[in-house]
Amino acid sequence: MSFISFKNLRLFKGPSFSPRRENGQGQPSQANPAKSVRVLFESPFLYIVLFALVIGFIISYSPTKALPELKPGEIAGADIVAPADLTVEDIETTEAQRRDAAEAVLPVYVLDPNVFLAAEEKIRQFFALGRDWLKTPPDKKDYGQIQKTVQDKFGLELGTPAFVTMEKEGFGPDLEAILIGLVEKYSGRGIILSKTLFTHGEQERGFSLIRSRESEKILRPQDIREIKEAKDEFVVEINKLELSARKKGILISLSFGFVAPNVSFSDIATAAKKDKARLDVESVFFTIKKGKVLLRKGDEAAAEALKQIRLINQNLRTRQTWLTNFLGAFLLFVLLLLSIWFYLRSLFSRRTALKYFLMMGLTLAIALLTYKTMLFLANISSQNARIFLFSNADSYKFAFPYQFGVLLFAFLTGNTVALIYAILNSLVVGYLFGANYYLMIFSLIGGLAAIYGIKYFQRQKRTSAIRAGIFLVAPLNVVVIITLHLVRARLAGLDALLAEILMGVAGGLLGAALAFVLQPFYEKIFRFLTQSKLLELTNSDSEIFRTMAMEAPGSYHHSLLVASLAEKAAEAIRLDPLLVKAGALYHDVGKIKMPEYFIENKNRKIDVHKDLTPSMSTLVIINHVKEGVEIARKAKLPPEIKEIIEQHHGNSLVRYFYQKAKEKYDPDLQKIGEETYRYPGPPPQTKEAALVMLADSIEAASRSLKVHKEENLKRVITDIFDNYIKDGQLDESNFSLKDLRMIATSFLATLTLIYQPRVEYPGFDFEMKKKKKPEKTPKDSHDRDPEPPKEIPD
Repeated sequence: MSFISFKNLRLFKGPSFSPRRENGQGQPSQANPAKSVRVLFESPFLYIVLFALVIGFIISYSPTKALPELKPGEIAGADIVAPADLTVEDIETTEAQRRDAAEAVLPVYVLDPNVFLAAEEKIRQFFALGRDWLKTPPDKKDYGQIQKTVQDKFGLELGTPAFVTMEKEGFGPDLEAILIGLVEKYSGRGIILSKTLFTHGEQERGFSLIRSRESEKILRPQDIREIKEAKDEFVVEINKLELSARKKGILISLSFGFVAPNVSFSDIATAAKKDKARLDVESVFFTIKKGKVLLRKGDEAAAEALKQIRLINQNLRTRQTWLTNFLGAFLLFVLLLLSIWFYLRSLFSRRTALKYFLMMGLTLAIALLTYKTMLFLANISSQNARIFLFSNADSYKFAFPYQFGVLLFAFLTGNTVALIYAILNSLVVGYLFGANYYLMIFSLIGGLAAIYGIKYFQRQKRTSAIRAGIFLVAPLNVVVIITLHLVRARLAGLDALLAEILMGVAGGLLGAALAFVLQPFYEKIFRFLTQSKLLELTNSDSEIFRTMAMEAPGSYHHSLLVASLAEKAAEAIRLDPLLVKAGALYHDVGKIKMPEYFIENKNRKIDVHKDLTPSMSTLVIINHVKEGVEIARKAKLPPEIKEIIEQHHGNSLVRYFYQKAKEKYDPDLQKIGEETYRYPGPPPQTKEAALVMLADSIEAASRSLKVHKEENLKRVITDIFDNYIKDGQLDESNFSLKDLRMIATSFLATLTLIYQPRVEYPGFDFEMKKKKKPEKTPKDSHDRDPEPPKEIPD
């Protein structure tokens, strides 16, 4: 259980302290044009548009040049070469095949079922009319009137004898049913007005007869009857019936009036079938490889070569314009970059998110330039290669350094941002190579391997990128390539597989090498503080530390102890131990300027503060922060270290001289203001700066103890923590109570080890606790007094 208790924690502070303004007026500053420009250049939306423009231009720019078109028999003045891999549609052949398919369509005739239905309805109306006429009284029957009515309504010219005969038969239903059945039979076979209407090649090829939407049959002209043939066969069919001669005569007379043609040629159906036949013919394509010589210099332009040149030019003209591609790519990357910005902003502070975003945009632009340059070189290399492993242009795509950006982000920023870039880079690779899904997977898996490789080989060493590329990315590239061949069932192409494996290994190595080369530039441009840089900064042989050890040895020793305290505590709460250690080592570097004014460096015989007022002594003490920042600026220390130097006292009170001033100038301890006796600040803005501030104060306070018992050390830690919390010095550091307890526990453990008591040296009384009595040593004794320690405490 932690010894730190916050039961006396004050949640409400006293009157807040406002740091002094440099202008001393407190007046609102006027509008500054330079500030407006700075705000503009700090806007992420400006960079979103700029990066989208650059990336869209790089990814969409593809210059095309039409081939010179010669006349048949003309001599070529230079080699005419295919500008790119083109799959060209042979428009002439395609059109010829479609034309042949349309001409092969048989003429379409349609059988109209409504003709029979109309005839059936007329037959029924005729017999119904006759039966109604029979109901007329004999004295009122008028044969002439019925003849006229039938002729007008049904178009039948029947004589009086026919009506007399039907009157005797009573217009019977049996005759009606027989007549309907016979008309239906012959109408179902199809009746055309005249075979002289077959003018579309029906006599030679036949025709297609559509009876309904689902029924279509190919017939020859002899399979269908014209109207005259149908009537003749109708008579023959009636004569075969077992009926009386009178009934047969009635049926024959009526049949000529109700049999009608029901088959006709359909222009619309024929055109529709021809259109369908044309659409069913697929376009004819042929592939022309980039670099293929279509016509050599000095050769005569043959028809086949001219055809290929004409087809290539037609294909180039029908492609989308570069401006259209650019606009689409620009809008796409605006959306992608906008999404990435808001995601980064949700994870990091605005300044950090903007730095990562700028780095991401720059890296993506460099990556695209690299990919397109290597694509150009790959095409040239594959055309001139004599070894089969280098002759396949597609295999070179696996040799591109897709993972160099991921390695950079993993080394400089961490896994989260590296993963974002790995996904974005994979999408760009897939887009660049024509929606190549497999290449996108290859790039993504390689990026994940790069992230893990940096984590495994640790970020403290610059060679981690090289090692990750050699031992993880390159071998995994080989596995992914084999897997993709298995997925696509292409393992049979052994030559292509070997070439791609070789290129995959080369891609892993090339990406690692490029990342290693770019690391120092990225560190400098984006001011990254890497583990390797921190190791360089904490080297005790550096000029600053040597100067400090000579000019301010007490401060140097104090900084070493503060670094030990802070580093262990940083490990406990999972901060960057190296960053905290470096900040602790440099936090008092400003004391080099006037080391004698600080107690750890002060000569005990001379008190330089004796003749100074408390306010002047405070000014000298406070000034070491400003001097430290200036030294850090001249030494080009990273911003993180400068912030720790600037903030390691916050705007806390120089308590010793403040108390001295109160005692000197105001016995009532009420009238001395704190403003003059406070550091300029600001309070620590990061956990690292706050941790160094706590370690600095606790190490200094622990030196004031005469007895370094555990209870005393606990009291020092508790009081210092409580004082800073009450003073609001930790408000901006985002420390949790759990963090503070863990820090306190770590400090106690480290201080206990630092002040660990030693066993007394036998025969020595360094503290003069008792008077030493001389003892005679026997002459034959071989005992010797132990050698005194090299360093004897004051």
